[in-house]
Amino acid sequence: MKGVLAGFESEQALRRALDRLAATHMDNVDTYTPAPLNEESSGSPLPLVMFVAGMLGFIGFFLLMAYADVYAYPLNIGGRPEFAWPAFVPIAFELGVLCAMAAGFFGYFVMCRMPQLYDPIDGCDRFKEASRDGWFVAVRVNDPEGVAQVRAILEPLGPASVEEFSE
Repeated sequence: MKGVLAGFESEQALRRALDRLAATHMDNVDTYTPAPLNEESSGSPLPLVMFVAGMLGFIGFFLLMAYADVYAYPLNIGGRPEFAWPAFVPIAFELGVLCAMAAGFFGYFVMCRMPQLYDPIDGCDRFKEASRDGWFVAVRVNDPEGVAQVRAILEPLGPASVEEFSE
């Protein structure tokens, strides 16, 4: 797989390049910017994953404690009811929160494709400026003709730099 990294001087120039790439239906486009682009995004699925994990953790641990108290190891101490559910709620809540936090922690790594210790784009010379003052777009393609096509789309926009990289 090959790719093209184009650096621009401003956010507006990067936006023009992204609009041009979207018009030509280019896939596998990544942006590297010092500040977030003010795009309306669909949002992250991570809060929903955390909520579902928290609810499943709460319900699962509540049922586990109820099973252990009622069926596996029943004790009749002090005349309490056979199913004393109020005692299970705080512990099940805490374990549900633990499940939600674990899902958020590991889900963040999955969504960010981490830990990714090396990406071939790191070898590009101007890419060191991506987190300081550079506005970069990287397009990955499967064939050499795609590289020429991406260059033909991006070069008329006047990028500050255009570099090729290979996987």
